[in-house]
Amino acid sequence: MKIKIGKTLIQIFINGTINFLLIILLSIILCGQSYAQWAHWENTNFPDTAKVNTIVTKDSSIFVGTNGDGIFVSTNNGEDWKSINVGLQSMFIHSILIIGKSLRAGQARIFAGTETGVSVSTDNGESWRSINSGLSGLGVWSLADSADPAGDTTIFAGAWSGVYSSTDWGETWEVTGLSSTTAPVKSILIYGNIIEAATFSEGIFFSHDNGLTWKHRDVAPKGTLDYFPIPVSAPIYSISLLSGLGQIVNMIGTIGGIYWEYLDDTNFVADTSFAKFVKQEPPILCFASRNDTLFTALDGYLYELFWRYYITRTPTYPGYPDLIDTTIGYTAIHLRNISWLGSRTIYSLALNNTYIFAVTEEGIWRFRFPGLEAITGVESSQKIPAGFVLEQNYPNPFNPATTIRYNIPKAADVTLKVYDILGNVVQTLVNKEQQPGSYIVQFAAGSRRLSSGVYFYRLQAGSFLRTKKMILLQ
Repeated sequence: MKIKIGKTLIQIFINGTINFLLIILLSIILCGQSYAQWAHWENTNFPDTAKVNTIVTKDSSIFVGTNGDGIFVSTNNGEDWKSINVGLQSMFIHSILIIGKSLRAGQARIFAGTETGVSVSTDNGESWRSINSGLSGLGVWSLADSADPAGDTTIFAGAWSGVYSSTDWGETWEVTGLSSTTAPVKSILIYGNIIEAATFSEGIFFSHDNGLTWKHRDVAPKGTLDYFPIPVSAPIYSISLLSGLGQIVNMIGTIGGIYWEYLDDTNFVADTSFAKFVKQEPPILCFASRNDTLFTALDGYLYELFWRYYITRTPTYPGYPDLIDTTIGYTAIHLRNISWLGSRTIYSLALNNTYIFAVTEEGIWRFRFPGLEAITGVESSQKIPAGFVLEQNYPNPFNPATTIRYNIPKAADVTLKVYDILGNVVQTLVNKEQQPGSYIVQFAAGSRRLSSGVYFYRLQAGSFLRTKKMILLQ
């Protein structure tokens, strides 16, 4: 009996040791995976003593407004930062708006919403002056601009008491029809003739007449609050638009997660990927958009949101399974986790052609990941390629969109077209002269979906001609 007990103890010890080693090995693997994912992020050299309120990108420049330290700018993706505060009326910066095709002096105006009004710069932020006529020293939390068909620009400023507008580049301001809010207007979003003003505790206000009149709506979802609990007049931290596949919806980030609505609808829909129970999830604090992709963050995770097709096939007549009725529609917004920044809260996001920038308590981080170029349209590289190249599209098969890359070593008239299997042109992606460089183009099937799912794309640049095949995932 003693011998048997001894063997049992020895076996238990051996099994325990093996299990312990397996746990250690598994932990190393998991940590390695987590670290590998986290390692994509790099901490920029932004001063760690400054608290960031807003971040905006334009061309190759990044402008950051802080809570007491004014404005900083980087022209090399966050490697170096420079303080640009000469003439600023306040060091507390809530919002930044850049208007202009480029940042060359005289061609762009940079507006800063501060604790005491608005400042403007016409020399890339090297100097600022106050433009507060009509604002009466109000704190400005949000800025946006719109242009009418004649090309005249109106600037809107969200303040504690409502929304103000200016038609002379901010030299004078007038109060709009929204002038009695008791919470700051955190965000202003403009699409066509629709202006949305989101507040911290009074829901959203809409205007269809350039701010003359407004309608109020709480962010309450369809159905009962028992299923999607969100308090009436919940604080709204961020708003954005998400477009794709012919759809445009209004996205709301609040304490219950993400809610969305079709423009001019009467109710918001809860996105069940995020909006489950208020107590279980922190608020959605930020959005950043590029073309048909929207980025957001939750618990240190970075997410993509985009539209995706669904296809249903049902028999047309009972008893005749070969006769199939096909219906193509849209899913709810698709969600994909693409990276993790550790246990850090991400307060703001911004994008340029190379990086996503994330604002945390520990500074500003940047993330460059495969596929980011796909959302930037056509991008030219400064390095001249050695020869003509047409790469295989990625992903392939694809649904709903895919990316095509190509290189040209010298200036040429370039055409890039998509064809069906009969040789008919489905879409012309590029048709112009291009300089030497590497280029990226995105193709979305959309309404051009072929029943076979087989496409061909052909690049012609001078005498160079190449054709490749791509397949739509049905």
